[in-house]
Amino acid sequence: MISEPRLRTLLRQAERTAVNGKLAAALTLYQQIVEEAPESANAWLGLAQLEPDPAKKEAAYEQALALEPENAQALVGLADLRGEPVAEELQAATQETPEPEPAAPPIAEKEVMREEETAVIQPTPQADTLELVCYRHPNRSTSLRCYTCGKPICSQCAIKTPVGYRCPDCIREAEDVFFNARPLDYLIAPLVSLPLSLLAGFLLLQVGGSFFFILLIFFIGGAVGSFIGRLAKAAVGRRRGRYLPHVVSATVILGGMVAAAPALIGLLLGNFSGIMGLLMPGIYVFIASSAAFYQMK
Repeated sequence: MISEPRLRTLLRQAERTAVNGKLAAALTLYQQIVEEAPESANAWLGLAQLEPDPAKKEAAYEQALALEPENAQALVGLADLRGEPVAEELQAATQETPEPEPAAPPIAEKEVMREEETAVIQPTPQADTLELVCYRHPNRSTSLRCYTCGKPICSQCAIKTPVGYRCPDCIREAEDVFFNARPLDYLIAPLVSLPLSLLAGFLLLQVGGSFFFILLIFFIGGAVGSFIGRLAKAAVGRRRGRYLPHVVSATVILGGMVAAAPALIGLLLGNFSGIMGLLMPGIYVFIASSAAFYQMK
């Protein structure tokens, strides 16, 4: 018998989840309950009824019977699993309707019971309506849990992996293993990439915006961005940082703003005819910054 209110709530939630057809979520809840309260026969029984692995199913039924040897549902379930005959009276016992609740106790006894219920049940008046909610979005109910840490996650936060759904925090912790950049690298990378980016923007400003060069910029932008990205990565010892690609990409964009400066100034002064002057810098910035970002990953 579970005495902790939180686990009682989880047990009721697991039963409701199973009835609603969300068997995978219910199975996860039952597994959590038996880990924290292995003395609960009902939790072992629910786990056995949902467990797809026959060996684990049998072990769960046996555990339920070890706690309640006369549990009819466990006896019938185990017999069916093993292909053994089931006594008619035992089969009928699992289909019996629940006994009606006893008549109301005398007032004095009712007062005593009310005091006991207050001590046990009062902490969980909201438990009957408690549902799992996403740990990042408390207004979203869910039946998913992170495979690694067990936290509830909504479909938007769930990230599918070969081993199951995981939460953003666990994914981030797993990715951190591959990042070895030092704080100083976030200063070295822009110091190397920014002068090159400004030089590239200045040269782009000198060549003008002929149609032929606009087509050529598709190839030039990628080469320039890759060159800047490779130099910046070499400067930081080829170490990887979560935000290093963003820093270098931002310096390339800043350099491209040099070429776009005349057109931007014209727009600010009301000369909308120069809006085409943003086409070439815009193409360059998009392609070069993307190439630099890729090289820094």
